Amino acid sequence: MNNEEKYFRLILEKLSKMHGVNFSEYRESTIKRRLARRMGFTGAGNYRDYLDVLKETPQEYSRLLNDLTIKLSRFFRNQYVFEILQHEIFPDIFKLKKEQDQNVRRIWCAGCAFGEETYSVAITLVEHLKRKKQKTTDYDVTIFGTDIDEKALVKARLGIYDKAAVKEVKRGILDKYFHIRGDSYEVVDSIKNLVNFTSHDLTSEKHICPPAGIVTNYDLILCRNILIYFSVPLQERVFLNLFRSLNPGGYLILGKSELIPKDLEDSFILKNPKEKIYQIRSQKSDLRSLTSDL
Repeated sequence: MNNEEKYFRLILEKLSKMHGVNFSEYRESTIKRRLARRMGFTGAGNYRDYLDVLKETPQEYSRLLNDLTIKLSRFFRNQYVFEILQHEIFPDIFKLKKEQDQNVRRIWCAGCAFGEETYSVAITLVEHLKRKKQKTTDYDVTIFGTDIDEKALVKARLGIYDKAAVKEVKRGILDKYFHIRGDSYEVVDSIKNLVNFTSHDLTSEKHICPPAGIVTNYDLILCRNILIYFSVPLQERVFLNLFRSLNPGGYLILGKSELIPKDLEDSFILKNPKEKIYQIRSQKSDLRSLTSDL
């Protein structure tokens, strides 16, 4: 290992100690590209210089974390996914739950960034129930939005966004679910109250789902455009966590360029190839054999 590689590893180690996020198993090319961008802003010519910047300016760790977890999100990003949610997935989940005589509905948006996707899911759920002349209070509904960036979660909890974030929101939805104040758009309290934002590392080996201590029984998990940044071994660990977190018959929605690992393919039904929407089979495979394979 040459000196530059040693200093690169040292940066990741210090960042992990500072923020509790282990980037060592992320795609190295992506990490180095985003690190170079941050170094450019600080004027550091190499990794050794950047270590000096981190030492002299501890706030730089937070800025680096923010750059390594770039958040590209907006409300109802990829509108078709939310149409499928409203007209196909939610009706199927509610039908299955009724057959099981269960009142609980649990949803998890992993890597939620500033909360746009999570709120979009909550709005879509409310719209679905309105069509059925029902309310969320008729059920025990929990919607989690999780991210490793606590600053992003602070903004998510506030629920205040600029015009760019809501550019794909239909006017009727905008009027019903947002307070419009000049150039700012605030999510209404009735939607905010449906959502819990909490810190969670999707790659954790200790806690497979949010928050620690909650049983793993999700009916729907959205994990879109996150896994592409992970190495293959890390992807496999995350997929196993997601698999363990889903109820039989539950749904998993990935990003368009993401795929279920081959070892788990038989456990899922591919419901929509274009949008990468999967449904876990009614009978889960033996987790012990899957764990040994991955």
